[in-house]
Amino acid sequence: MDGARPRPADAVAVLVAAGLTLTTGYPVPVLAIVLAAAAPVLWMRRAPLTVAWITAGTAIGLPVLCVLAPSVVPPLDELLVWPPACVFAVYAAMAFPAGRHRGILRWLPVITLALAVLLLVEWPGAEPLVLRTEVVIALAVLYGLYAEARARLNHALDERAERVERERLAGEMHDVVTHRVSRMVLQAGALAVTSADERTRAVAEELRATACAALDELRHMVALLRRGTGEGFDLGLPLPDLRSLVSESACAGVPVELVVTGTPVPVSGAVGRTAYRVVQEALANVRAHAPGADARVEVRYLPGVVQISVRNTAPDGPVPAVGEEGVGLYEVRQWVELAGGTMKADPMEDGGFQVEATLPTSPP
Repeated sequence: MDGARPRPADAVAVLVAAGLTLTTGYPVPVLAIVLAAAAPVLWMRRAPLTVAWITAGTAIGLPVLCVLAPSVVPPLDELLVWPPACVFAVYAAMAFPAGRHRGILRWLPVITLALAVLLLVEWPGAEPLVLRTEVVIALAVLYGLYAEARARLNHALDERAERVERERLAGEMHDVVTHRVSRMVLQAGALAVTSADERTRAVAEELRATACAALDELRHMVALLRRGTGEGFDLGLPLPDLRSLVSESACAGVPVELVVTGTPVPVSGAVGRTAYRVVQEALANVRAHAPGADARVEVRYLPGVVQISVRNTAPDGPVPAVGEEGVGLYEVRQWVELAGGTMKADPMEDGGFQVEATLPTSPP
């Protein structure tokens, strides 16, 4: 939990434990024992079990003193609890265990302390003291367990928030950079195919290969960011906002209509990012290879799946040939399949082009 450094509150605990001793006017032998047991409370965060064992030993000391020197024992009905440091020692054992001490080991000094207090029950006037002390021990146990659970929960929430932020940064880096580099790959590939100059084709092919290598390195870095953390966005989030892609295309001179049908439902992070990439790559292809065309993006929520379709009308000018399927769409198809979905990209009868992906809205 909180490392080993004592806090001001720990010093206050020592003063409270010592004060409970001094105010009752104990004889010197008892006073020395109790004060010696109160001092270690200052290190209850560093060594909680050691403090608990010292307190348990002190609790055993009073019954022994009652037998060996009954004349120096104060009236037991005047003691508030025994020993005064018990509440802090028990709390520390429950609230600040570390590693292997989280199990039965932290209970041993507490149980010993509770049994040692019971040894006083036969001494005249000790019944109220025993009852008060046992109640205080029980309350300290409960509050210590509560404090430990709360600290563990806060730690888990902090780790979860860090993991989600790490995943978000990885996803954004992947989406933004990959999109730009994919466009470079696509344009370089188109130039390598359509250029009549041999040197230009060679340079374009080298540029395409370099961009592909950059994409591989980027995926490797993103994988390192995600390694060991799970999929932070698999907490169930809605699809990303596609209006930014529509605005981007509109600024580039391609009018885009966005239509959403059905009831939106949360999806996993993998599905959300894949859907965004499908629309991003499809609109990039429209801008690059369908000059003068209009586009329509449709999101349909169906039972168990969400369908993403991007259709464009026939272009006004000639379209450069890039093979059956562009490099960008080929990679997007792989991402769709990895997300558990299917994708098709086909020309339409009116001369336009259609990209449609079907993705699951819940884990398979």
